[in-house]
Amino acid sequence: MLNCIIIDDERAAIDVLSNYVNRLPQLNLLATFTSPVEALELIRTQSVDLAFVDIRMPELSGIELMKLAGSRCRFIITTAYEEYALEGYQYHNIDYLVKPVPFERFVRAIDKTQSILRRSTESERPGTADDYVFIKTESRIQKIELNDILFVEGLGNYVTVHTTRGKFVSLLNVKDLEEALSPDLFLRVHRSYIISLGKIDFVEGNQIFLDNETSIPLGDTYRNQLWAALDKKIITGRK
Repeated sequence: MLNCIIIDDERAAIDVLSNYVNRLPQLNLLATFTSPVEALELIRTQSVDLAFVDIRMPELSGIELMKLAGSRCRFIITTAYEEYALEGYQYHNIDYLVKPVPFERFVRAIDKTQSILRRSTESERPGTADDYVFIKTESRIQKIELNDILFVEGLGNYVTVHTTRGKFVSLLNVKDLEEALSPDLFLRVHRSYIISLGKIDFVEGNQIFLDNETSIPLGDTYRNQLWAALDKKIITGRK
């Protein structure tokens, strides 16, 4: 169960999210706040797994709150201003929800949160940082080195894993692979594609070009996540 809090200066927005949280048994609502300063104090003194945070608030903005909280908990941004999403991804932000938030979109954000936290926990356990996976193909169990993977392509009820050694087809779906692969190494960039971040050559417009000259489409839904991942690696000059 995830201990969560809600931070928003609008009581109506808190009421909506509180209702959503209480409908999901995997969530435990610790508290709600209209004051981000009071919320920060709780984050610093208690065990909070997840915070839903608005961006535009008096006293302290959501971005400033995330900076001050550091790695103490994960955040989901709730805002009417989509342009803040990219900046938020730098501060342990898992997802962003644009108001008004549909319940179905809220559930998807929680599923994503649980998947990320589960993989993070597993990667911290001794002996679990494997550099390979096994997938079941039509005729055998195939070992695939993670460093060999270029991209994963979803085609209905099966996927093709494209590697430097060839293609491997399995009766899995893209979500299965997304949950199994490390988010530090792989990123979903389209409803039908997962790419290896280390195999990106360049990004131009709505296309991602890999080292083997393959072009992968960039979906609008996944654009901010890609920019956030690349932003961590971009070298910038002094301002």
